[in-house]
Amino acid sequence: MAPPATTVTRAPMDARPGLIAAAIVLAIYGGLALTVDFPAAAMGIQSDEATYYMMGRSLAEDGDLTYRRTDLERVWREFPSGPAGVFLKKGRDIEGVEFTSRPPFVTVRSGPDRDAGRLFFGKSFVYPAAAAPFVYVLGTNGFLLLNALLLAVSVLCAYLFLHARMTAVAAALVSTAFVLATVVPVYFVWITPELFNFAVVLAAYFCWLFKEAAVRETAPRGTRWLFGRGSDLLAAALLGIATFSKPSNLLLFLPIVAWQAWHRQWRAACATGVVFLAVAGGLFGVNLAISGDWNYQGGERNTFYWEYPFQGPTSTFDIGARKARDEALTDILFDPEVFWTNLTNNLRYYFVGRYSGLVAYFFPAVFALASFLVRPRRRPGWQYLVLAAGVTQIVFFVITLPYTWFGGGGSVGNRYFMGAYGVFLFMLPALQATWVAFVPWAVGAFFTAQLVLNPFVTSFRPGEYAKHGPLRWLPVELTNVNDLPINTDPSRVRVWFGDNPGQGDPGFQIYFLDDNAYGREEDKSFWVKGRSRAEFLVKTDRPIRRAVITLAAGPLDTDVSVSIGGRAQSLRLRPGESQQVTLVLGPAFPYQKRFVWVGSVSSSSGFSPIFHDPSSTDSRYLGVRVKPVLVP
Repeated sequence: MAPPATTVTRAPMDARPGLIAAAIVLAIYGGLALTVDFPAAAMGIQSDEATYYMMGRSLAEDGDLTYRRTDLERVWREFPSGPAGVFLKKGRDIEGVEFTSRPPFVTVRSGPDRDAGRLFFGKSFVYPAAAAPFVYVLGTNGFLLLNALLLAVSVLCAYLFLHARMTAVAAALVSTAFVLATVVPVYFVWITPELFNFAVVLAAYFCWLFKEAAVRETAPRGTRWLFGRGSDLLAAALLGIATFSKPSNLLLFLPIVAWQAWHRQWRAACATGVVFLAVAGGLFGVNLAISGDWNYQGGERNTFYWEYPFQGPTSTFDIGARKARDEALTDILFDPEVFWTNLTNNLRYYFVGRYSGLVAYFFPAVFALASFLVRPRRRPGWQYLVLAAGVTQIVFFVITLPYTWFGGGGSVGNRYFMGAYGVFLFMLPALQATWVAFVPWAVGAFFTAQLVLNPFVTSFRPGEYAKHGPLRWLPVELTNVNDLPINTDPSRVRVWFGDNPGQGDPGFQIYFLDDNAYGREEDKSFWVKGRSRAEFLVKTDRPIRRAVITLAAGPLDTDVSVSIGGRAQSLRLRPGESQQVTLVLGPAFPYQKRFVWVGSVSSSSGFSPIFHDPSSTDSRYLGVRVKPVLVP
C-alpha cells in the first residue's frame, strides 16, 4: 500500500463554515419538520413506512413494541388508508437456550406465544427507538425532526473530514453537495431508516478516519478526542447499530479491524470487535427477548395491505401474505442460465440505471470513485479499505437481490445503497483546485434538483420523475421489470395486448415508461401523444421472432419512427393512412423465465379530435395509433 498522503491543510482548521452549513440545513429541514402537516403532505403511508410509523408510535405512547388493536386504531387518526404494507410476525415464548458447536453457537428453544391478542413488528426497531423521544413530544413530525438532525450532522462530519485534506471553501462545497445534491434529502420525508443508516455509517467512518486525515495540533478543539482509540470504539458501536438496522452493514465494519490488524494493533482490534459484537449482538438479543426470535424478518412473518389483524372478529394473522426471510433462495440467486447475465447487467445498471443509477442519484459517490482512480498509487492505505467496503456492498446486493437490488417499486433512486453511500466520502483525495469542488454540485443537481425540491410528490409518485428530463437518457433496469417505480401505477404496467380473437397471436404485456402514450383502446391498440416519443417494455412468456406494428395517422401528416428490440424503421403517413411495419426482433432480455424488449414509437405531429370532428368530445392530443402484434 502507498504511504499516507501528505495532509494539505497545515494552518488551523476552521470549523465555522461547516457549523454554518449544518445550521442552515437544520434551519431549513428542521423548520419544515416543525411546521408541515405531514399526513396531508405525504398523501398516505408508503413503502415500509407503516411498520416504522407504528413502532415509533407504540414506543412513544405505549412504551413497548407490541402490536395490538389499539396500535391499529391509532393509525386512522392521521392516515385514512390505514397502515398499508405493515410487516407483522407472531411471537414465540422462550423455553430454553442450548449452546452448539456451529454458528451462531446458540440455539433457542421456543413455543407458540400464549398471548393471542398480540403480534410483533417485523422490522428493526432501532430507527423508531431513536425517533421515539421526538415522536413523544411532536407526534409524527418527530420523525422528520430526527431526520433533519441527521442531515445536519452528516454535513458537519463531511465538512470536518474534508477540510482536514483541502481548503475550507472546497470542503464546504463538496460536503454540502455530498448530502444535498443527491437523492438523500428526499428520504428526509420518509419514516424509514434509509437516512438514519446513511448518517450513522458516515458518522462511524468519520470517527474512525478523522485522525488519519487530520493533524492533531491544527484540528478544532472539540475534535481532539477523535485522535484517541475511543473514536474507534465509538465507530464500532455505531456500525453495530447500523448492522442491526440492516445486516448487510456488517461488511462496512470489517475495514476498521483490518486496518488495526495491518498496523499490528491487536488489542485495539480485539476491543473494537468486542464493542461491535456487543452492540449488534445486544440489539439482536433485545429483539429475541421481545418477540422470542432474534431475526425480526424471520419466523411467521406476514405483510398486510387492505385488512389487518384484530381489525374485525375474523381478521386474523392468516389474512396476510407470507414474507419471512429465514434463508437465501440459492436456486434463484445462482440460476446458471441467468446468473452472469444478471450480474453483468446489474453492475452496469447500478451506475447508469434510469431509476437507480449512482451517476444520476448519487453522483458525488461516482465523483469520489473516479477521483480515487485517477492516481490510485498516491492514495493512503486506509482508502483502499474504504474502496473495498463500498465495492463489496455493491456486489453483495447485485448478487443476493438480483431482481430487487435497489429497494423495490416504491424506491426513489437506490435506497439500499443509502447505508454504503456515506463511505464513498472517504475515498475523496485532497482537491487542489477549488473549481473542481463545484462538479458534484453541478452534475448532482442536474439530475436530482427536481426530486429534492418536491420530495413529497417525488416519494408518493416515484414513477413520475424519470418520465422526462435527463433521466430518460439512461437505460431502464431490465433485471427489475416488476420492481421499477412505474409499477406503483398499475394502470400503466402489465397492460394486456395481442391475443386477438381468431388470429392465434400470443398475448403479451406492455409496461408504459412515460405519459407519452395513452391507455389501451378497445381493439388493443394505443395512441402515441402528438409530437412525442413514447417508450415502453414488451414482456412475453415465449420467444418472439417478429413484431408486426400497424400504424394509423389522424387527419394530419406525421413522420413516425418505431423501434423494438434494437430494430427500427421510420416512415411518413398521409392523413388517414395506415401502414404495417414488420420488425425482426433481436435477442430478448431474460427476466424470470420471461422475455423482455424495449420499444418506442414517435410522432412528429399531433391533433385534438374535438377540433376536427364536431361530434367528438375527445380532447387528447394524438399523434399516431399503434396496434402491436407478435409472431412467435
